[in-house]
Amino acid sequence: MKYSIENDLFKVEIDECGAELCSILSKTSGYEYIWQADPKIWKGAAPVLFPVIGALKDGKYTFEGKSYELPKHGFVRNSTKVRLINRTSSRLSFSISSDEETLAVYPFKFEMKISFFLFESRLQVFHEVVNADKGPIYFSIGGHPAFNYPWKDGENRDDYYLEFERKENNSIFMISENGLLTKEEQTMMEETNKLSLENGLFDNDALIFTELNSSEVSIKSKSSKGKISINFDDFPFLGVWSKPDANFLCIEPWDGLPDFEDSDHELIHKPGIIKLAPGSIHYASYTIQIFEA
Repeated sequence: MKYSIENDLFKVEIDECGAELCSILSKTSGYEYIWQADPKIWKGAAPVLFPVIGALKDGKYTFEGKSYELPKHGFVRNSTKVRLINRTSSRLSFSISSDEETLAVYPFKFEMKISFFLFESRLQVFHEVVNADKGPIYFSIGGHPAFNYPWKDGENRDDYYLEFERKENNSIFMISENGLLTKEEQTMMEETNKLSLENGLFDNDALIFTELNSSEVSIKSKSSKGKISINFDDFPFLGVWSKPDANFLCIEPWDGLPDFEDSDHELIHKPGIIKLAPGSIHYASYTIQIFEA
């Protein structure tokens, strides 16, 4: 079932299955800013990533001597166990908790809440992870919203670029064919805050930024004044991805990373993994703001 919140500017829809953002529709222009999950190209729209981000080496991890299997990006995406728990005119909140099925693949008791708050042209996405276990739990959490572009007739994808709030000097880890990080690095930005979305940019999968100075990035066009800004201040990593030749761009705030090729499978050694004490709550949010031309 889909639930909606709206104001004078936008109508937002969330699919209860996976608590997935599936629409940000402008009431001014009629433009749909979220990718509509075409299964022929990519069937996602904005999946929630938990309790791992990216691929696990061999699709598995170990904890306290026992081996477990998890799919890429975890089990919340497409989960029918997510439930709406609160609804107001401007906010929707959803929750998923551990049960026998999750404990078989992820041996920790938890509750995760995801809330969407619409205020003027901003949509804030809140994540809360509660440790309901007797010992520490280990996890990663992240977002994966896909934005439609181009926004105007006559524009092409290569008319667009990313603009970071600060100048960046960074490299990215190359990604293997099975979705793991390698130790090979590629220089991506040098003394600039702009990254052109040129053809071929994603031929080797996602760009994963691990050492950004910025906590906000905007999708912008060379030929129009509109932009989409994503603030990810609570997240240390950022993924940027699209399918080659597809008319969407994913901006992905991450609290963790895929496995490296030389991973020892130990969950506690997974890059970026969060350790949360019993009874504690981990909070993280990102904000999408749309500026229409």
